[in-house]
Amino acid sequence: MEQSTEPGRWDFGLSEEQEARAARLHEECLVADLMNQHPGGANIFRTYDPRQLKQALGDIDEGLSGVGQAIAAPYRLAATGQSDEIHRWWRQSGVDLGVFGVRMGPPHVVEAMGGYREMVELLWSLGWLRKCTTAAEIRAAKAEGAVAMYGYCQPVYGLSQDIDDVNRAYDDGLRVLMLTYNRQDYVGAGCTEPTDAGLSRYGRQVIERCNELGIVVDTSHCGMQTTLDACRLSATPVLANHSCAQGVYGHARGKSDGELDAETGGLVGLVAVPFFLSPDPEATVDVVLDHIDYINERIGWRHIGIGTDWPMQAPEDIIEATLGTIVDEIGFRPEDNISTTHTLRGFGDYRDMPNITRGLVARGYDDEQIAGILGENFMRVFEAVCG
Repeated sequence: MEQSTEPGRWDFGLSEEQEARAARLHEECLVADLMNQHPGGANIFRTYDPRQLKQALGDIDEGLSGVGQAIAAPYRLAATGQSDEIHRWWRQSGVDLGVFGVRMGPPHVVEAMGGYREMVELLWSLGWLRKCTTAAEIRAAKAEGAVAMYGYCQPVYGLSQDIDDVNRAYDDGLRVLMLTYNRQDYVGAGCTEPTDAGLSRYGRQVIERCNELGIVVDTSHCGMQTTLDACRLSATPVLANHSCAQGVYGHARGKSDGELDAETGGLVGLVAVPFFLSPDPEATVDVVLDHIDYINERIGWRHIGIGTDWPMQAPEDIIEATLGTIVDEIGFRPEDNISTTHTLRGFGDYRDMPNITRGLVARGYDDEQIAGILGENFMRVFEAVCG
């Protein structure tokens, strides 16, 4: 069957009644992406005047800093009144809650990643984006038609050795902290380390500090023992906010059955990263639903969310020239099959987010379950930990 190329219209064989139900749910529910890379993917850059875009992009740096410049460009065009396309794509996605980056780590690393404070200031200069630190603020933003964002940290190069940096990040709006990235660091072992030593003594201190302050602990890139240690030691619910199920596809970025079974009251957010979900180069959005079904059968729908993590908002050539050159440096291996421009069929950018809701309808989930998976499960955790 030939699939529609219209965003958000992947063919699940829904009836008119089911389509209407899916549309209603996607509009009414609080839709959260627990690890968004912004709505445009590579596609939004094709909509801009090339001269305006070139000026907005500037001279692209190497590595993650260059990715950040590309992500910022659509917002810069909006802030300068040249194009409101980024706002339109957010609204078309139906996503009510995303994340903004709070950088932590050794000072030289934070400086090298550069530009993040300028990025968040750019975000807040747009009246329709709102920094939120409590569940009530998130719900108020949705009610008022704004897009809420909470502070999140992925320690790509490791966390700072100064525990008080957690407090400083909290003051900057940090409310969810991932303990490690792929490699071993001062906190613990990441998911691609050959030996998973679990959490260090310092890692235990980080969890204690998060619990004291009201920061949700996240284990998305953590190794299995690190994840299990975090689940055992945290006094509050633990997330793997952008991951998947190894029981469906055995990728290092997924969570094993043992990790899924480590009950804390938290949840797993499902990625839309094709090479984490399936070995099939033609994988479709249906594989996201396969992982949702598996986790639902294993631990229940109340422990599922969405954390797409893909695609990144940048032109393909910039992604290849920046992120594509550092995949080894940040801990990915050849067997992890990283393809920086590969996307799921049926999830090419955020305008396809309604396909998740439509797919859940097609798989037989009821309204309460869909509302939970789209955002209410996360809101339960966020409110319990952050207020």
